[in-house]
Amino acid sequence: MGLKIISFGAAIAAAILATPTPSEAAGQIRARFTFEGLATCQNPPIANFPIRGEGEGVLSTDRSATLNMNSTVEGQVQYQAKLGGRAMEAPAGSASLHVVGRHTLRAVRDYPNNQIIITMTIRGADCTMRIDQRLKPGKKQYTFYNGSGLSYCSRPIITKTQCTGY
Repeated sequence: MGLKIISFGAAIAAAILATPTPSEAAGQIRARFTFEGLATCQNPPIANFPIRGEGEGVLSTDRSATLNMNSTVEGQVQYQAKLGGRAMEAPAGSASLHVVGRHTLRAVRDYPNNQIIITMTIRGADCTMRIDQRLKPGKKQYTFYNGSGLSYCSRPIITKTQCTGY
């Protein structure tokens, strides 16, 4: 039995990109990433579902981004985006990318009950990634798109994040 938290993985995947430094401006920034965690949902009922993903992304000087990812929640997927654009419609919500500094990008996945905010900073080969999960006021469960509707879950536990610029 598999639980598909499709847009959760998409948000993490989008966050592996960053704004180029002057020395990188003539080319592209590339990063590899991994994440691991556990999800427990009440509807559909599933406990400690392992979340794992890995992939790589490219940010080009024209502010376009491409990401290839393989995960336990989505399988093999490819994402393409344009930075600085408005929030894009996504299943059961929206997704957006924001440049928040010379080396930092923030991806926001908005669901009915919560937001996932991924902030990533890349300087050369050095990379840090932070995942914040926030409930909206008055909400008690996290919601995620599962491929056919919404899953209602406890706060997912992220056990590992890792990224490397190259």
